[in-house]
Amino acid sequence: MQTILSTFSYFLVFMLLAALAWRDLKEHTLPDTLNTALALSFLFFHVATHWQFVKPAEALLGCLAGGGLLAVIRTLTNKFYMKDSLGLGDIKLMAAAGLGIGLPDIFMALSLGAFIALLHGLGLSVAERKNNHKVKLGQIHVPAGPGLAVGIALTALYRFGFPPFLHG
Repeated sequence: MQTILSTFSYFLVFMLLAALAWRDLKEHTLPDTLNTALALSFLFFHVATHWQFVKPAEALLGCLAGGGLLAVIRTLTNKFYMKDSLGLGDIKLMAAAGLGIGLPDIFMALSLGAFIALLHGLGLSVAERKNNHKVKLGQIHVPAGPGLAVGIALTALYRFGFPPFLHG
């Protein structure tokens, strides 16, 4: 039964990450309901695996580090740009992810996610230039959620394996 619950919750994590990425791409929002479901799915996974992969303290610290770092970045960039530059949904996404993948791996997920978002922005810039539009990179709006979701997914696969119960 624990194997079924751990496998189900693990696959649910990936489905929720895909749903979050899609919603952010299409609607520029990361709903609280999906972020909460992601956090709960990660918790069910850890309970079902008896915290084999991430200890409770690592999960709590990962939650604080993931959400906290993005909250600091949001505060600083909002002051610099005088507008919202990072949504609260992104902060909640990284807090939920930190709960799931723990400290220090939340920083790997965040780094991968930022790099993927950068590649996304560069791709959009190249596409705009091919259409003879002169667009500065700072003018392109790239939602952070899809890149972060991919970074979280890759880090989870690295940390827990696929399927997770064969990894430990």
